Amino acid sequence: MPSSSPSRAARRITAHRLLQLRLQTAKDRVARKAARGRAPSREETEAPVKARPAALDCVMSVSDAFNTVIRASVTHLRANESGMLQGRDPEYLHQMRVALRRLRSTLGVFTSILPVPKAATLRAEFKWLAARLGPARDWDVFVTETLPLIEAEFRQHDTWTSFIAHCDKLRLSAGLRARRAVRSARYRNLMRSLAAGIAPQGQLTPFGHSTRAGLQPAIGDYAAALLEWRHQRAEKKGRRLGRQSPDALHRFRIAIKNFRYAADTFAGLFEARAAREALKRLSRLQDILGAMNDAAIAASLADRALGGKPGRRERELRRRLLAWSRGRVTTLKRGLKGAWEEFRAAKRFW
Repeated sequence: MPSSSPSRAARRITAHRLLQLRLQTAKDRVARKAARGRAPSREETEAPVKARPAALDCVMSVSDAFNTVIRASVTHLRANESGMLQGRDPEYLHQMRVALRRLRSTLGVFTSILPVPKAATLRAEFKWLAARLGPARDWDVFVTETLPLIEAEFRQHDTWTSFIAHCDKLRLSAGLRARRAVRSARYRNLMRSLAAGIAPQGQLTPFGHSTRAGLQPAIGDYAAALLEWRHQRAEKKGRRLGRQSPDALHRFRIAIKNFRYAADTFAGLFEARAAREALKRLSRLQDILGAMNDAAIAASLADRALGGKPGRRERELRRRLLAWSRGRVTTLKRGLKGAWEEFRAAKRFW
């Protein structure tokens, strides 16, 4: 851990750097909003690419639908590779992580049609990649979003400057590990196997659907059954929401996230207006849960940045950061129950 008594010049440098971070984050946000509003021409600078719905049809077989969804997620992932490797904007890494989450979710959604060894291999490879991208994204959020948010409250603390410097170092290290993974042969091999299509044709009996003459059920029937199952699971995890422990709340967040990815995947198969309204309410709920998770992660990252054996000043900063994190979670939690009830009141679109 650097010295806990930074010079006045070091404080000025850090303050200037934080101002630059806030300005750059604001510019990136404006650029992303502008890019979403129009299709970029070839002359324009590349922008992070967001996910697009997979082109599904109700009469499509489950295997064909699976391969279609996988390819859409791979396209999303790879469209952000170059920007992520160049480190131009943290949003590239974020979009890659979103694409990876969709791949992992898709594997769970369609797990009944994959041979067990194949599913296990893919699950292990996705877990490996998530372990490289996830920490880098956590540090990006902490340094570029959380720290500027709390700077005014903490910048007078004696150890703030050295704390910021160490956070920068840890963020850089996590980013390097993420980029090494994306440049690796292991990553390239995974992308090749996914692009080739991995769902077999043949018999399956998902969610109680029987097969006739070896034919699979249409994806519309499969999607409706799976969405109902995941919705019931979220309902179960959401019981007594106001009195849940942190672990129970985490399981609820995962259940909501899994339902959200399945709903996004299959929404195009159902009535558009009802699906759009349900997804809007679901998005608000997930935003609150995501912000609560970011606040909880912030406490853990701050603990790492402060080191294993801090002095008195570091212990005081840690205490204050932990109190901020808990307060943020408490504040967000006040709106959670209302967002959950609002979502539950939405008409089921499947």
